Order: sequence, then C-alpha cells, then structure tokens
Amino acid sequence: MTTRPRVGRLERTRFGYGFVRVGEGEDDLFVPPFAMGGALHGDLVVARYLETRREGDAHEIVEVLERSLAGIVGRLEPRGRMTLLLPERPEYPREILLTLHGRSSVPRGGRVVVRLDLKPPEPLQGKVIAVLGTDDAREDSWVVALEEGIRTEFDSQALAEAASHDESSVARAAHGRADFRNDIVLTIDPEDAKDHDDALSVRRSAHGAHEVGIHIADVSHYVSPGGALDLEAQARGNSAYLADATYPMLPEALSGGLCSLVEGKDRLTLSLVVDLDEEGTVGKSRLVSGIVRSNASLSYPEAARLGREGGDGIPASLALLDRIARGLRRRRMEEGGLDMDLPEIRARLDERGEPHRFEETKRLPTHELVEEYMLLANRIVGGRALAKEVPFFYRVHERPRYDKLRAFFDAARYLGRSGAVPFVTEAKQLRRWATSGKTTRDRIVNLYLLRAMEKARYDLVDVAHFGLGMRGYAHFTSPIRRYADLANHRIVKRYLLDGAKPGGDPWAFADGWMSAGVASHISSTEMTADDAERAVLKLKAVRYAQLRLGEEARGTIVGLSPGGLFVFLEGWFIEGFLPKRAIGDPSLTLAEHGFSFRSKRTRHRLGLGDPVDVVVARADLERREIELGLRTRAARRPKHPGRAKTKARGGRQGKRRSRRAGFSSRARSRCRRSRGSR
Repeated sequence: MTTRPRVGRLERTRFGYGFVRVGEGEDDLFVPPFAMGGALHGDLVVARYLETRREGDAHEIVEVLERSLAGIVGRLEPRGRMTLLLPERPEYPREILLTLHGRSSVPRGGRVVVRLDLKPPEPLQGKVIAVLGTDDAREDSWVVALEEGIRTEFDSQALAEAASHDESSVARAAHGRADFRNDIVLTIDPEDAKDHDDALSVRRSAHGAHEVGIHIADVSHYVSPGGALDLEAQARGNSAYLADATYPMLPEALSGGLCSLVEGKDRLTLSLVVDLDEEGTVGKSRLVSGIVRSNASLSYPEAARLGREGGDGIPASLALLDRIARGLRRRRMEEGGLDMDLPEIRARLDERGEPHRFEETKRLPTHELVEEYMLLANRIVGGRALAKEVPFFYRVHERPRYDKLRAFFDAARYLGRSGAVPFVTEAKQLRRWATSGKTTRDRIVNLYLLRAMEKARYDLVDVAHFGLGMRGYAHFTSPIRRYADLANHRIVKRYLLDGAKPGGDPWAFADGWMSAGVASHISSTEMTADDAERAVLKLKAVRYAQLRLGEEARGTIVGLSPGGLFVFLEGWFIEGFLPKRAIGDPSLTLAEHGFSFRSKRTRHRLGLGDPVDVVVARADLERREIELGLRTRAARRPKHPGRAKTKARGGRQGKRRSRRAGFSSRARSRCRRSRGSR
C-alpha cells in the first residue's frame, strides 16, 4: 500500500467505478463511484489512498490535471448561458453541465460530438466538433474516431507536402540502390488491404541456403524529420483500421500511392536479404536500400491457392518461401515464445453500413508464412541496433505479474486444464496451458491467458519481448502505418545499412522524433486505435441484434460479473450480457473464484464455458448494450401439445419437481442442461 498521491489516466466503467492507470508494471488504482471528484473518463488525474476494503485498496481523485481529448457523443439541452450535455456512453455521468462554444448551430435536443478544453479543468468548457444527423450506420466509424480522439482530417500543410512527390521521384532516387526488379517480388496481404508496405522474394540455391529478400517500403525517403508530414504522422502514431473506414497515418498520396508496393510499379525499399535453409537456419544477412517492382499483389487466400496448385514462377516461389517459413517457425518455437490462436471476428457490411453477418477470419498457412519473415526482419534489425547502441524504438513486453497469472491458472483449471503451476520466467512454460483454440472453451482459456499478459509497448530501452521470447526485438516492417517503424527506418538508413558511413551523434540526430515521450505517445495511440476498432465492432453487433429482437440463440458463458453473465452467441459471433435478474433466482452468488454463479437454494450453477440458450431481449444503440434473456420453456413449441398441457396440471408431482429445481420456471430447463453439460 502506498499513500502518496499518484498521477494517471482515469478509466471509468459503465458501473460507475473506475481505475487510474498509473504506469507500466504498476497496479491500477481502484476508485469507487463516490470518489471521482468531478473527474471524467479519460482525464489525467491525481489520486490518493482513501481506505482499505476487503477487495483491496480504494482511492479518491483529488485533482484533475487535464481533460481528455476524446469526443463525447450526446444530446444538448440549454440551461441559460450554460449547456447540459447528456452523454450516450455509460462511462460518463448522465449529465454534464458546461460552457459550450458552437451551441447556436445545434437544434434543441440535437445529437453532437463535444470535445472539452484540456485546460483549465474547471470550470468545464468545450466546443461542438461535429453535429450528427439521424442515425446512419455509415457514420459509425467516424463517430467512434471522434470519440476516441483519432484524427479524421489531415492538416493542409501535410497534404501539400505529400502532393509534392510524384512518380518521377522514384526514378530520381533509384541510383545507388540495390536493384531487385528482375526478381519475383510478391506482396501478400488481406483482401481489403489499403496499403502494401512489405514484399518477399527468394533466389533458389542448389547448395541448401536460399537468398530471401524482405522488402519494406522506404517511407522515410518522403517523410523528413520535423516536416508537416512528420508532425502529422507522429501525432497520429499509427493508422486506425475500423470496420467501415480507415484513418491512415499518412495521406493517401503516400500510404496508398508512392510508398505502397503496388503491383507493376517501381518502389523504393529498405531490403533485408538473408541466407536461409529449409530447416530454419539463419545465415549471413545484409541490409540495403533498394528498388523493387511487385510482380503480384496477392491476398492470403490467393497465395494459399497458388501455393497448393504448384507450377513454375510465382507458385514455385510461394512453395519455397513456405517451406523455409515452416523451418523458421519450428526453430523459433524451439528457442522460446508462445503462440496463441485467437481468431479475429469481422463484420460483413452492406452498402448502408448495416451488418448482415459476422465471421471468424480463417487462419491460413500464408498468414504464418508472412508472419515468420516479418518477425525475422524485426529481430535482425533490432539486434543490429542493440549491438550498435543507437537510439531505437524497441517493442517490449514485460513478464506477466504473478497475481494475473494466478487468476489465469485458476480459470484454466476451472475449464479443465490440469498440471502443476510453474513459476513462470519464460513464455514457453505457458505452452502446455495454451490451447489450439478450436472450441469455444479453448478460446476462453487463450483469452484469459491474453488478459494475464502485460501490454506490449514501445521503449528506448530493450527489456525483451516475453511473449516472443526475444531480445532486441523492434518494429521495422510497417512504416506506412506505424510511426515507430518510420522512425526506426531513419536510424537504419543513417547508421545500420551495410556499407553506411555514419556521421554525428545518433542521439542528436534523433532529437525531436525519437524520445521516451514519443515512445509513450505512440504506445497510447496504438491502444486508442485498438479501443476504437472494438467499439465500432460492438456498434455493428448492436445493430445486428436490433434486427433479431426476440430471436433465440445458443451461447457459451465467456465471463462473469456480479451483475450477470457475458455470453458469446455461437454462429452469430457476437457477445451479449445476461443480467442476473433475468435468470430468476435471487439467491445466485458468485462462487469458485468468480467463475460461476451458484444457487443457495440448489446445487445448480452457471459457470464459465457452460452452454446456455438465450433470447435477444434488448439492443441499445446509444449505450452499446445487447441484453439477453434466458430462453424459457414457454418460448419453445412443444412436440406434443396435448401431453404438455397434461404435464402443466401435474399436481403434487409437478410441485415436487419445482421445489427440487429451486429456480423460477424461466430458469428451470436451463439449469438442467447446465448441470448435464459438466
């Protein structure tokens, strides 16, 4: 316990309480609802110790240092010279009274996005940054981007700087670069990829070791330190890929044009050429500035199909790259690291932005092929930077804390895993606890393991990457969409290229765009983009549920809270919340480390991984909530109506059956199925 005041960002929950995130590797500070001190979700605050409870220490907010840059979506009601903002998201208070600029353009009760002034924190002041019309699914991503503080428009100077480059700039810069245009160069990306910043080539050798080229777009050629483009890219930190919109780190003229390794166009690269055999043995490597011309821009399914069909040219290159990648993977897993299969859920949308289905992305061998070469390039380049002791943004991932791992082991054991709990020092010790991810219960285990892990981040000090089991690991392969990679490219070109003659102090060279502050900022923008991606997916899920009110579905319990159960709907691939009050038994209490609800009246339980039949009861778009109810016996059509009617008049036998069940009539059938499934 520490009593000194701490500074951090407040994250409020929909239940009123919140947590202050104070720093990497430190415990978050719990703040009860009554101790918020006027702070709002996302504010930079000062918190101090309040009291010790059975659940742990509680803290209170004593000062708001800075308001959040995030937008607040809500409706406006005038209150004289002041304005009452009624936020939609449950993380905010129901009412916020403030001085608002731009109110005159908004009709009474109008729906808007408001951004508060950073300082002074008091009195509250803000401005209307967007006026929203009637509900339009095509605006979901835009609204979420404004909420999360993601930039949706480029600065005019940045656009002008990007437009100043044209195709002729490639030819002018080609002199002195390694020429890979006669090689078969391939890009392999998702079907809907907006940019192509990496490509692969391979030169076959009869002597065992093949020469593999890992070609990365030379974005730093176009984005100079301190320029308008650089400042814009640094502020954004990364691209944000949402369900129906992309907010790139760089303007389209570069991200989808000159920097993108598109098919049939000459493009500038930083290329790592590595000698590799099919057993995964890494030989000598060279790092050069290059020029390439992609022979084909393939999607993952297309590349997988070509590799299976076989043949000369592109299929032969894909087959050889795949064999080498399999060897790299085997070697990497022998050395350490952890591999978890957590399928990505994607929304398929119509032209109106409405979801017509959700689906899991199928992981193909070509996903692993590309992943292995990118990991290899990041490791080799990061290792060079570490050896030369130059400034570099390393991708670091600390060892998980003991208490989080203990919670994971408890969950895994509840779900049927067994074995002695290790004292974890390496990620490979957790492999036997991770699963293949083929069933929902397996995925729950992997999800709890992911939650136990610390968040990966950027740092100028290499403290290793626990999950990968690597030291000197850095991001190098995605400079179009990540500022860390772009900044690292500048160091690579000046100090790490083969044959380079570095001059000057590297820290002086990196001043202004590579620092601990920038590392913290881009780590934060990455999390913001991830939060936005999940928020849009949740919005689409609520829209999907709105069209299916009253429909029944089979689900699996994937989480519990004191208020109810989180249920993943099989086949629908969305998640809803089943409130405890909807189960119909007020005696239900959390048991078994919080992994199940157990009835005090009976022995029945509803636990993590159990199947449950539910019905969609409510879908609230403003609060982004999907509420479920239990599928009741009355909701089912009896196969023999006459027999069912007779049983309903079952007298004493029916009463005895009711007393045994203990739950209400709504929950009786569910509980029998739950007990039988375990």
